Amino acid sequence: MPRVPLSADTPLEVEDLWLAGLRAQGPAWSSSRMAELSDFCRQAAKEAIRRAHPSATPAERDEILMRELYGDPELAATVVERRRSLGFYD
Repeated sequence: MPRVPLSADTPLEVEDLWLAGLRAQGPAWSSSRMAELSDFCRQAAKEAIRRAHPSATPAERDEILMRELYGDPELAATVVERRRSLGFYD
């Protein structure tokens, strides 16, 4: 079965060169890039929540984010309450 391109507008030969270049960077680079992209996504989610709930406190926004990420409202409330008790939001 022939390989399907990742992008409809990129020739397979170019895509192969691009993928080889990514692979040549090595595992440390890949891990670093993954962490950067994960941080970017988390920051984008935080910003979206801030825009959607402009009057929410930082603790309330954290609780909303944790509910979205982990799907457990009770856990989110518990974590935020624990952070509150440790002075995280002071």
